[in-house]
Amino acid sequence: MMNEPAKLMWWQGGIVPAGDTALTLANHSLHYGLCVFEGISAFPSGDEGHLIFRLQEHMTRFAESCRLVGTSLAQSPAELAAACHETLTANGLRRAYLRPLAFLGDGVLGLAAPGAQAQVAVLAFDVSGFDAVIRAQQPRLALSEVARLSPHAFPTKAKVSAGYLNSRIAWLDAQQRGCDDALMLDDTGAVAECTVQNVFGVRGRTLLVPDSPAALDGITLASVIELAGDLGYAVDRGPLAPADLLACDALCVASTAGGVRPVRSVDAAVFDTDNPVVAELVRTYRQAELGLLPGYAKWVSAG
Repeated sequence: MMNEPAKLMWWQGGIVPAGDTALTLANHSLHYGLCVFEGISAFPSGDEGHLIFRLQEHMTRFAESCRLVGTSLAQSPAELAAACHETLTANGLRRAYLRPLAFLGDGVLGLAAPGAQAQVAVLAFDVSGFDAVIRAQQPRLALSEVARLSPHAFPTKAKVSAGYLNSRIAWLDAQQRGCDDALMLDDTGAVAECTVQNVFGVRGRTLLVPDSPAALDGITLASVIELAGDLGYAVDRGPLAPADLLACDALCVASTAGGVRPVRSVDAAVFDTDNPVVAELVRTYRQAELGLLPGYAKWVSAG
């Protein structure tokens, strides 16, 4: 569904054919997992234009992730934002998933010098048929025995490829247990997040949001929290035990690719997927993504 990138990509300052980078098996990031990336959604606008959702926030996190893992960028967040628009336009895409990448190239043996400059690419994927599939899914979660990486051992606030091996191990275990994803705890036993998406609960008119240093600061989750406050819901953010979430009326996952979706179950605990609070959050977030929500024009970048 999202396996093949579009024919053209942005690479080190300009548009080139995708894959035309002459990378070899000596690539440093292949050996050491040092690849910073983002996932960003673009939507149609008007007859021919596009909107990119929360592009500035994604590019700011991209630059911060590079800083946290000790690499530098030749480009500013504004220049990288322009590269995302350029990649979409070059491919004639409107409903798309963008994947900026920053990594170290060939000829860098060992752990690389501090501040080594990253090579940067922006890939685009046509996901025009994606929403009807993933947005309709109501995932079943398994409470994982695989702990999220500790912030004392890994830069958990950086979106970097090395951290997703931890996610994959937990996801494989969840799959073997007949579930769609894993709900992961941090090394203190508090709820962190799922493997590639944040999680939050709904109890009455209050959102319960885990606040774990092991979890990535999700841009979709931050959007939901802001929307919830404006809709008149309370938000209680802090450390949560698994029992706190399991006692909620409803549970949701939040991610760029999947948006906001109700969770069907966590192991034997079943949740209300028709919860009215969840329904309003899903609907309102979707309007914001599409640039249709009054007062939230700042969240979309037109191209």
